[in-house]
Amino acid sequence: ANIIVATIMFNIFILAVLIYIMTAMGIFNVNQTLMLDVTLRSIFTLFIPSTIAFILKGKGKYLKFILLIFLTLSIGSIYSLLTYTATLLLIIPVLLAARYYSKNFTIFVAVITVVMLGVVEFLGIHIGLLDLNYVELPKGTNLTIETDILDAVKDLNLNEHEIEKYIMLNSYLPKLFIYIFVIAFACVQISQSGRNMIERQKELSEEGTRIESELNIANAIQKNMLPSIFPAFPEHKEIDIYAEMKPAKEVGGDFYDMFLIDENHLAFLIADVSGKGVPAALIMMITKTLIKNTALNGYSVDEVFYKVNNLLCEKNALNHFVTSWCGIFDLRTGKLEFVNAGHNPPLIYTKKENTFEYYKTKPNLILAAMEDTKYTKYEVTLEPGDKIFLYTDGVTEATSDNDELYGEKRLKDYLNSNIDKNVEITIKGVKK
Repeated sequence: ANIIVATIMFNIFILAVLIYIMTAMGIFNVNQTLMLDVTLRSIFTLFIPSTIAFILKGKGKYLKFILLIFLTLSIGSIYSLLTYTATLLLIIPVLLAARYYSKNFTIFVAVITVVMLGVVEFLGIHIGLLDLNYVELPKGTNLTIETDILDAVKDLNLNEHEIEKYIMLNSYLPKLFIYIFVIAFACVQISQSGRNMIERQKELSEEGTRIESELNIANAIQKNMLPSIFPAFPEHKEIDIYAEMKPAKEVGGDFYDMFLIDENHLAFLIADVSGKGVPAALIMMITKTLIKNTALNGYSVDEVFYKVNNLLCEKNALNHFVTSWCGIFDLRTGKLEFVNAGHNPPLIYTKKENTFEYYKTKPNLILAAMEDTKYTKYEVTLEPGDKIFLYTDGVTEATSDNDELYGEKRLKDYLNSNIDKNVEITIKGVKK
């Protein structure tokens, strides 16, 4: 706010200098002596204070008082010389004071402006440019002006006391009334409203910082729940497995898991909870835990989904659903039993065909949609060198700047053009 006020003060000073130069050049028909006086005063009341503010970079406990007091003095100086043509200038200080969002400071500036208004109004009657609209002339008076208006008025031998009384009552008091009860009052209210808004923004900022901190913690917890150390099963050289997850927000509903049910059976899965953010993350954690705990009890993959689905349907007040693909792989035989609950079909690479193809089956109903849903499991046998790629729609529905989806074809083409890459490099490449 100090820098804004200083900039306005400096601009007014530059304007005064330009007017003086143009007056000297004969472009403006203004009294040169008057303009020189205004310019010289502006150096002390505008230029020097604003320059000090720039040097201090707007910092200083009492700088705002110095700036507004000097600005008010400068305007009072101009007003006393041009008393009937500069009334609007008096609004500037109190308007700028409201920018500090301090009710007390705005009232302070309004008070000193009111005091200055009375002083300069009185001075303006004697040294300013007299406005004959405020002088009550005798009827039939003829006024001939050959030099300037002040000399002409002196020739009338008017009662100065009557002029002062008339102007103070008919000019100063109406202006004072409008200034105090309209402009100053409005600026005080604006300053208070601004202060309240700033306090509210501060509260919201602090609340936002707290929420962000909590979400970062939730993000760390969610990441720690997902397997992230690879190779995941170093004792099993016959398999290689890798996974990554990046939520759309701080936390998300996508997840994966991999765990050994026993020495010979590996369970691995991928899932996508509807929605994003904290609600989806909570459902994700619940679903992941239920699937793992149920599978570790020795149930087949279709029985796992049947039991988990019923548990999720029990208390699903938010109506979230989960798409998931889960497989149980026999490390001895290569037989893979899996269930697809409304999830994206996997891509399977067979060494024999030397290509990735989508392995589409009739999808089962999504999880948490309807109780007592029967799930159909499918079987496929993987040979040494075969691969299976699981993903969520975050891959195929990734959108370019031109609103073009990445799509299933691009994913398949990428995998087929990078067949020789290991699983970690392949996933990082797809992500990139």
